[in-house]
Amino acid sequence: MSNSPQNLGIPSRRSFIGTTTAAAATLGSAHLVYGDHHKTKHLRFAQIGCGGKGSSDLSNTVGSGGKLVAMCDVDSKRAGSHFNKYKDVPRYTDYREMLQKHAKEIDAVVVSTPDHIHAVAALAAMKLGKHVYVQKPLARTYGECMALLDATRKYKVVTQMGNQGHAGSGLMLWKKMMDAGAFGEVLELHSWSNRPIWPQGMKEAPKGDPVPKTLDWTSWLGPMADRPYAKAYLPFSWRGWWDFGAGAMGDMACHNMDPAFWTCELGLPTSIKAQCSAPATVAYPSWSIITFKFPPSKICPKGITMTWYDGKKLPKPPAGADPKLKVGGNGCMIVGSKMSAMGGSHAGTPSPIGVGTTYDVEAIKREGAHWKNEHKKLKGTDHHRQWVEAALKGDPKAPGSNFEYSAPMSASLALGAIALRFPDTELKWDDKARKFTNHSEANKWVTIDPRKGYDLKV
Repeated sequence: MSNSPQNLGIPSRRSFIGTTTAAAATLGSAHLVYGDHHKTKHLRFAQIGCGGKGSSDLSNTVGSGGKLVAMCDVDSKRAGSHFNKYKDVPRYTDYREMLQKHAKEIDAVVVSTPDHIHAVAALAAMKLGKHVYVQKPLARTYGECMALLDATRKYKVVTQMGNQGHAGSGLMLWKKMMDAGAFGEVLELHSWSNRPIWPQGMKEAPKGDPVPKTLDWTSWLGPMADRPYAKAYLPFSWRGWWDFGAGAMGDMACHNMDPAFWTCELGLPTSIKAQCSAPATVAYPSWSIITFKFPPSKICPKGITMTWYDGKKLPKPPAGADPKLKVGGNGCMIVGSKMSAMGGSHAGTPSPIGVGTTYDVEAIKREGAHWKNEHKKLKGTDHHRQWVEAALKGDPKAPGSNFEYSAPMSASLALGAIALRFPDTELKWDDKARKFTNHSEANKWVTIDPRKGYDLKV
């Protein structure tokens, strides 16, 4: 069968804008390929999603040595600033058409879309042998995350998930603390966020609205079932809807849980239990507390519990910390038998908050001064440049948040989201079987069955 847009199920619509066809035919011309002009080879990339977070991803990739070859966004108004800046670069509203037409002209793809597009777009690029940078969370469901993990092992491409703090000096200090044995026995892990800052807790789908002329709604839906456009979904509030986003945890846990996942070398949980304002249905609840139990590991030989909080729910200060400690809106806390530490959003730099089990201000100050000095010796790297340079070298292991690390982390969060549909129920997970062993209904949410024209087969 031909791979034409029609046979892929792509409607004929406003995918090309202006002189796209003519521009594509002369793509090799220097004035059609953008990037800073180093003497070294450039990474030729296509951008999927140019508005919102895609704006900074595009700019940072170009600034890191990437050359923009083609661009895709479903909303020409929201992507307008980059469409105007790179006005000679071919642009599309359907990423499948873009990949088909430019497969021989690109080395890599950056995916900066709403969560429900991440897996299908990244997988389509990987199957073409393209390196991929994908915004967090890696995907909405466990099955989609595992498809991307399987794909990176099969196609040997260079991958990176967009949790920028993973390349920073803050995470490096967390790791240095752990490697030095500063925590002693790790007792508890906590992470939290001030999200949601968009509507959640809805019980039914919104009423339809007229589709804006600048929006390709069919392409925006991607692999999800067709439904009427509604203003309640766009441009940012899609995060709160089950079919499109991953809720508060999906938005921030890849940043805020990162120190705990990385330093404790966590994989997939064995069980999950959630408390929340109400069971998730078409939308995520307005608040949640989710407890993950992880199996024994080298760092945590007895196993370990990680607790997530959102919607203004927060952890209590641990033993040895100031009982009046303010933990802030976003952060991570590792509680240890010798020392406890806390850092802010995006794997923020940790500070000791407790030494032992008795609140000792002077001991905390001494530890704080020591680790502050250690932090001065560390130097983080640029997250996008790390990926670009690894892609140019063809080194899949070089990016810190490659899919070998970020897929299990995102998959864990996706399993946590399922627990929100069954609050106060402990869901037991068997990762070898890739299913819950005690709840058949929960297994219905482990992955998606994409609609025709979209594929999760590796």
